[in-house]
Amino acid sequence: MRSREPRLLLTGQSVSNFGDGVGYVAFSLLILDMTHSVKDLSYFAAIRTLPMVLMLLVGGAITDRFSRRWLLLASDFGRGLITSTVTILAMLGVLHFWELLVYSALFGIFDSVFMPAISAITPEIVGEELLPAMNSAGPLMNSLMNQMIGPAVGGILTAISSTLGIGVDAATFLFSALMLLMMKPTPTPLRAEGTSMISEMRGGLRFFFSTRWMWTTCISVTAMNALVFMPSFALLPFFYRHDLHLSKAAVGVAFGVGGACGALGALTSSNLKIPRRRIRVMWTYWSIATLSGLFIGIATNVETAVLFPIVSLSGIVFGGVIFQTMMQTEVPTEMMGRASSIDWFLSLGLAPVGIVVAGALANSWGVRRYFVIMSLLCALPGLWILISPKINEVDRGRVTGESQDKQS
Repeated sequence: MRSREPRLLLTGQSVSNFGDGVGYVAFSLLILDMTHSVKDLSYFAAIRTLPMVLMLLVGGAITDRFSRRWLLLASDFGRGLITSTVTILAMLGVLHFWELLVYSALFGIFDSVFMPAISAITPEIVGEELLPAMNSAGPLMNSLMNQMIGPAVGGILTAISSTLGIGVDAATFLFSALMLLMMKPTPTPLRAEGTSMISEMRGGLRFFFSTRWMWTTCISVTAMNALVFMPSFALLPFFYRHDLHLSKAAVGVAFGVGGACGALGALTSSNLKIPRRRIRVMWTYWSIATLSGLFIGIATNVETAVLFPIVSLSGIVFGGVIFQTMMQTEVPTEMMGRASSIDWFLSLGLAPVGIVVAGALANSWGVRRYFVIMSLLCALPGLWILISPKINEVDRGRVTGESQDKQS
């Protein structure tokens, strides 16, 4: 935060994350009021994810061709514009569910550029020694604003008016765009002259799938995201409202409690050194996060139910800091946008289908049984990676160096 560029980026993204938290509760409760269906809430989440996943590889190639700062600026401005449009339609009383689906799809397209660009810009504005701190600061602000303060405020605002919550979300995107506009220009990435976007995408894929720790990690995360973490954004509001009978304001507070613990985890991880056994430590965190879905299976009150977001958000942050730092130190700068986009593409590739399947299965089985079954199944890939010598080979030199240091 002592440096101007990281300070501006984090300030803008923190306010935007606050708006995302408000908007998440506002949109979720608005859809439940309109349709009274967990399936429709799942469709809304899935349709946002689908175009994002389909466009991520293109978004990564674009990120390696243009200034990452300008791409972030365009994404924030675009998302602010379409969210403002929804706010106006809601104020006029002419908003329909199908228009919310169109909004969700457009939002996902802007996300497909934003996500690789935000990963790629980080090593451009901070040195390698500050990457772990910067990679922790982002999740810290996300946990505080998006998962704690934002949802809590969103529940209160939505109890007054869903339109008010969505309008606040729109304004925060425009504030973030202003912060990006105030930043110094970032350089256009270096690339070979005369190469097409298709050939650059192929080059990114070759690099990615030649790196064992990277592709095995991303593919293994797919099931966790598709069937546990991503569906929770649709299933938990339904579970809180229809199984635990919480008020709208209490739903926001319940999400805020989980966000507070995620923030504490991010703050803690910002002060920890990256471990020598990066893969094993990372997957220990993520495996615990996945298995925390079992808390929903036994939850009969909100105190037990919130243990799932508390443990899962903390575990995701701890593991994510290690993974992002590995990506930014092991991947060449000119390849970072493509590698990051492939990471997101694989990690979230099945999320749209998973969210819809989760909605259907939860509707049939019940939310409790769904989380018990899927948490156990999705923890298996992580347990395999923990014991795989080949995948952990990337850390062999670091562990050997640690042993030599102790001997000396």
